[in-house]
Amino acid sequence: MGESEGEPGVGDGRLHVAVVTPSFGTGWGERADAVRLVAGALALTADVTIVSLDDRSNPATRPPEIREDGIFPVHSVGASPSRPRLVDVLDTALSYPAVGASARSAVLPELASRRLLAIDAQPSPEAVRVLDQLAPDVVLLAGVETLWLPEALPLGPARPRVVLLPLLGDDARLESPALAQLASSTDAVGALSHAEARRLGPSVGSPDPGKVQQIRLSFPVNRQAAHSGLAGMASFGRYLLVISGWPPGDRAPGHGPAHDYLRAAVGEVSIVEVRHGRWLVSQTGRHHEFPWVPSRMNLWRLMAGAVATLDVRRQGPVGRETLESLLFGTPVIVPAGSVAAEHAELSNGGLWWRAPGEMLDEVGFFLDRAEERDRFAESGRAWAEREHGDTERAVDEVLRLVLG
Repeated sequence: MGESEGEPGVGDGRLHVAVVTPSFGTGWGERADAVRLVAGALALTADVTIVSLDDRSNPATRPPEIREDGIFPVHSVGASPSRPRLVDVLDTALSYPAVGASARSAVLPELASRRLLAIDAQPSPEAVRVLDQLAPDVVLLAGVETLWLPEALPLGPARPRVVLLPLLGDDARLESPALAQLASSTDAVGALSHAEARRLGPSVGSPDPGKVQQIRLSFPVNRQAAHSGLAGMASFGRYLLVISGWPPGDRAPGHGPAHDYLRAAVGEVSIVEVRHGRWLVSQTGRHHEFPWVPSRMNLWRLMAGAVATLDVRRQGPVGRETLESLLFGTPVIVPAGSVAAEHAELSNGGLWWRAPGEMLDEVGFFLDRAEERDRFAESGRAWAEREHGDTERAVDEVLRLVLG
């Protein structure tokens, strides 16, 4: 593959990698961030082309068929739109914990797994045609939406190396025989967390345990700028950071209690809540809405100065904000049965909650016990720096997974 005249990578010894993923450059959230980090790591030694699965039915929002996104040429291809909200609802309704087990032991009936994987998929004959024209050496399938593709690619010596990143986090579908069957025609499968690797191993990794490889992505944080603090916060003293709406373009609801409920429960300590559309800081008897742009730099400033970070959102496959908070030495309180909760457990840098009452107890623990809070903070920071603070190692792990 990759031998056609004029194709990227010809004549300079560089491999050509095609990354197939939904809505590249137009979606929000840590899945999109993770794909961009992986593509950037690959671009250091390979030529990378993006094949973006897009809903092209609305002319008003239809992206150009070929565009440039930084260093990446992006081919926008029409694809059957997935229904992520429907998948979320059905996944929540159909999953259930085994008797006496924790949330991470949730079981999903196999018939439900198959149907949910089919709903998530975004088939695109146009994507197959573009890949045939690009003739890449490697195809990276980033996202469960691409799982239909291995069966559509050519077989035999013309077939490129195929690598899958499910981007499913701690989702019960990772243990599904349906996923294992779809992944069997790929050459390698990547996990972006220990939780994802643990779920994938027994099914996808059998009989080849080396097929599943973990990538420890590195999210650099600007500690020097963050420790300057956020203007206007000094008068509010000690505060708890609550994340209920982030990133700005994501509208997935949080799971936690209302701000006023938290306000009544934590006493005199201030609360800073990162919401969709506005950021609110409150203290007994007064509150203030931040006029600043909701940027990641400002989020870092809030993290760096907080007593703890309470995250009430539905969690993604990487737990980026949890890792960033730990890198700043700020303990976390996160939903149980998530990638973020596994980060908290492995690092001993935070706690996880299953119900609002348990969450409030954990908030009180960090607010009232300074010495214990500092021990969690130091342990979490050391683990995050060791496991997710090494950019060169992260690049090496991406290259080993994708290029072989």
